[in-house]
Amino acid sequence: MATQFLLRLWLFSLTIIPQFISTFAHFDNYIVHMDLSAMPKAFSSHHSWYLATISSIIDNSTRASTATRSAAISAATSAASSFSSSSRLIYSYSNAIHGFSAILSPSELEAIKSSPGYVSSYRDMPAKVDTTHSSQFLGLNSESGVWPAAEFGKDVIIGLVDTGIWPESKSFDDDGMAEIPARWKGECEIGVQFNSSLCNKKLIGARFFNKGLHAKNPNLNISMNSTRDTDGHGTHTSSTAAGNYVAGASYFGYAYGTSGGVAPRARVAMYKAIWDEGAYASDIIAAIEQAFIDGVDVLSLSFGFYGVSLYEDPLAIATFAALE
Repeated sequence: MATQFLLRLWLFSLTIIPQFISTFAHFDNYIVHMDLSAMPKAFSSHHSWYLATISSIIDNSTRASTATRSAAISAATSAASSFSSSSRLIYSYSNAIHGFSAILSPSELEAIKSSPGYVSSYRDMPAKVDTTHSSQFLGLNSESGVWPAAEFGKDVIIGLVDTGIWPESKSFDDDGMAEIPARWKGECEIGVQFNSSLCNKKLIGARFFNKGLHAKNPNLNISMNSTRDTDGHGTHTSSTAAGNYVAGASYFGYAYGTSGGVAPRARVAMYKAIWDEGAYASDIIAAIEQAFIDGVDVLSLSFGFYGVSLYEDPLAIATFAALE
C-alpha cells in the first residue's frame, strides 16, 4: 500500500514539476507605457490604476487556465499567479515616462495590450556603461567664456545615474561649498557601508535602485547593496563632471597639480542603478524619475542601450520627458 502511494506521488511529481518550471520560465520583466488621460475616475492615482490592471489580468489568466487546461497545469499556473500577484508591479512611473514595469507572462502581456490606456511595451533590457569626455571636448576655457561666467557650476545640482560613488574621495569634500540650495528635495539613503553622514554640501544625494534586477534574478545576492561604488565608473564620471578642487593630485607621482571636475562648484547627487551584478532599464527609469522629483538641474548619463530603435530606447524616452 505504501509502495503504491509513493509510486503515485512520484508519477504526479513528474507531471506537475515540469509545469511549474515551464510556467515560471515564461515570466519576464516588461516596461509598459500608458496614457494617463485614459485612467478611469474611480482611481485616485496612476499607481492604483496600474495595480488594478495587473490584478485583473492575473485573475483572468488564472480563470482561463482552470477552465481549459489539465489539473496539473492549472495548479502550476495558479501557484505562479498567487506567488506573484502581490509583487508583480516592480515600479510605477509618472515623470520620466507614464507607465510601469512588471513581471508578466507572454499571455498576460498580450492581455494588457487590450487594456484601456495601453500605449506600448517592450521587454526590460540590460544597459552598458560608457565614459565621459573632458572639458576640451566641450571647448571650455577656464580663463574666459561661459565656464568662468557660470562660476564653474556654482549651485547647479548634477544628478548622475551610474554605478554609485566613493564618498571618501577628496573630489567630494565640501571645502568652499555654500549651504545646500533650499530647493533640493533629495536625501542620502542608508545601505551597506553607506550612511547619511557620508553626504555633505558637495555630495547632497545618494539613492540606489535594484528592484528590476531582483525581479530578473530573484535569488541574487547583491554584494554592496547601497550607493557605494565597487566598480569605479560612477566615481569617475561624477568627479569628472563635478569633482571639487583637489590640491596635490598626481598620477602615480606624475603630473602633480590641482585636479577638478568640469563644474567644481556644482553639487552631486548619485542614483545607483548600474550594478556589478547587472543593470536594467526598469531600475534606470526609476532612478531618472526620482532625480526629477528630487530637483536635479542636469542629468549625467554615461551608459546606453545598443541595437535598440529610438522609439523603444528607454533612455531616449525618459530623458525626452526632462525637456518637458
